[in-house]
This record gives sequence, C-alpha cells and structure tokens, in this order.
Amino acid sequence: MDALSVENLCVTANERHLLENITFSIKQGMVVAIIGPNGAGKTTLVKAILGLVPYQQGSVLIYGRPIGNGDLSSKVGYVPQKLEFDRSFPLTVSELLHFTVPPAFFLPFHKKKQEDEHIRSLLEVVGAQDLKNRSIGSLSGGELQRVMIAKAIVNDPKILFLDEPASGVDIEGQERFHDLVMRLNREKGLTVILISHDLNVVYRYADDVLCLNRKLVCNGKPAEMLTDEVIKSVYGEMMGGYRHSCHDHD
Repeated sequence: MDALSVENLCVTANERHLLENITFSIKQGMVVAIIGPNGAGKTTLVKAILGLVPYQQGSVLIYGRPIGNGDLSSKVGYVPQKLEFDRSFPLTVSELLHFTVPPAFFLPFHKKKQEDEHIRSLLEVVGAQDLKNRSIGSLSGGELQRVMIAKAIVNDPKILFLDEPASGVDIEGQERFHDLVMRLNREKGLTVILISHDLNVVYRYADDVLCLNRKLVCNGKPAEMLTDEVIKSVYGEMMGGYRHSCHDHD
C-alpha cells in the first residue's frame, strides 16, 4: 500500500486555479522533493494533503484512508516554512514538547515519567538535548529547526512534511539539518516529503522529485526528470542552463 496517494487534486481560490489535476503516489520510506517556482502551488499542495486548505476535486489518501479519518493525523508530522510566535513568550523547549504530546500517547500509569523520557530521547535524536531548558525565543535558526523536527516527530509519525525548513539558515546549518532528516529516514523508515528550491539538495537526497507549476510537470528520479527542457518548463528560460554539482563529477 502507498504511504500517500493523491488523485486528480484541484485547488481553487478566488476563481483562480492554484492546483490542477495533481496525481501521484509515494511509497513508504521514500524521500520525495517538491520543486517549482514561487507561486507554483508547492505549499498549497502540502496543506491540501494535510487538510489545512480545502480542495474542490480529487482525493488524498494516507495508507489508503482520508487524512481526517480517525487517528491518521498521528501518522503525519509537519514542519512549516515559517513559525510565527512571540519570542518574548516564556516557553522552554521542554514545555513546548510536553504541550505537543497528545494525552492518549502514553498509558495513564507513570505517564509523566514516560513523557519526560520520550522528550529526552527526542531531543537526543535531533541533537538538541542541551536546549531542553532554553526559552524558544532565545534559539538560533538552526537550533529552532532541530526543536521543530522534534516537535514534528513527537507522535512517532510515518510521514514527515518539510516546507523549505532550511531557508534562512547558513550553509553549515542546512547541511546538518538535511543529514538529520536523512538519518531519520534511514533509521526510522520515515517517509519524507520535502519542498526545496535547492536543486543540489534534490539531487543529493531525494529518491523522487515532483516538478510542480500548478500542474504536475514531471514525477520520477531526479537524474532522469530534471533535464534542461523540464527545468525550463518549470522555472523558465533563466534556469535552462542549470547544472547541478553532481554533473561536475560525471
């Protein structure tokens, strides 16, 4: 069974077509990148899949069931592109994660002890164990990224959606972030769906790529799909001569 199946998805707002007849499927454990120019509908697609924006036509199934069906939301983690919050609000990393854990995640007996251990383990996984007592507002961009990953996987999801999560972070921080995500993919079998503007990231990490420009332009392995012709059709003539760094070694 596919981890995610999208069929004939259409999203319209103010009589404008944001997505038109999008169809694709993703197997469990894959890393899939979504690329496209600004305004192509990448974030709209992810939000429609998650049930955060309505769609007028089509279907979205996670493990064969609609996202709103029962406990399916616990199978999905999401890190948005921007996190809007009041940096002066006195909330620590540990408190944020405690608030995120759903009441039914542990058995009532020894729940607090289990929850503390779970959060400690999560912070170790993402390399943020030293941030436990730090306030959210004091974190750097890279530190906040790691905490948001911990927050997204607090329910032990099967699919993780990332909407350009490395934007605004320095190159070294981006490298650490993507390495962390790929480690979660390998060790936990986590399916990762990543929106990215960086084609080098797509070539390096993604098993498949979805090229989006309101319609699905292509879907397949990056090395096979991202030809000059496809890149021109997605991004326009300015990107037609793009060469990713892997070509330097061909």
